[in-house]
Amino acid sequence: MADEDQPAEVQSRVVFCAMGDVPYTAEEDQLLTKQIADLPGTAEFVVHVGDIKAGAPPCEETVYQKVAGMLRKSPHPLFIIPGDNEWNDCIEPDPQQAWRFWTRHFMRFERGWQHDLPVFRQLEREENFSFVRNGVLFVGLNIVGGRIHDPDEWKRRHAECLDWVRRNLKAKGSDVSSLVIFGHAKPVSNHSDFFNPFLEDAEKFGKPILYLHGDGHRWIHDRPFAAKNILRVQVDQGGIASPVQITVTNDPKEPFLFDRRIKEPEQSEPDANSPSR
Repeated sequence: MADEDQPAEVQSRVVFCAMGDVPYTAEEDQLLTKQIADLPGTAEFVVHVGDIKAGAPPCEETVYQKVAGMLRKSPHPLFIIPGDNEWNDCIEPDPQQAWRFWTRHFMRFERGWQHDLPVFRQLEREENFSFVRNGVLFVGLNIVGGRIHDPDEWKRRHAECLDWVRRNLKAKGSDVSSLVIFGHAKPVSNHSDFFNPFLEDAEKFGKPILYLHGDGHRWIHDRPFAAKNILRVQVDQGGIASPVQITVTNDPKEPFLFDRRIKEPEQSEPDANSPSR
């Protein structure tokens, strides 16, 4: 929604687009190419929240190369975070080789565009990023669905993600009006060692927070957390819907506006204990 169409006191701080769980098939390769070409000019940047391939093996490097080539055609800077399908769920080859493919083709992906976003990367975990734009703090995290491929790595990564959020809130929280966190995974029990302590930080922050993720394939817009200043949105799978356009406003009553640009009915949330796709 453009500023002139809003009440005078509500102004757009940041407009961006988000997509996820795409492409899974040859048909979705073509669809993603069109979705990239059709991204609205109002967006300042784009985020892909992970899963660049179907869950079935193998995880061949040519797939990472192909999708990177598609995403590079975005007219706006594009950020990407890992999904389980291209990392921890890979068994052909193993997750370590799959991670090398991901870092080779997607690490610091936004550097392929000229832009003025002041992006910071976590020293311990370079795929995690943050930046502030017009008083909004954006944080990208490696929180994936799928199988726990290595319990020690899983626990360590969640601790590092939590530390990254806390460091950003400590440094910038008092100066921003809202926080947007990008992750891949649904907030289920496999990630409670991140989300449970984060809820305390969210309540202390006290301002609007959006947790935007993929993995479940169907649109969800709810507040499942004890900290009610957190809005959770699960994006549609890219094969069934266009990227969503998100406007972050200065209105504390309606800080996040969503334009899905489709007319499909909303779907109910699948069982939280069901396996990730």
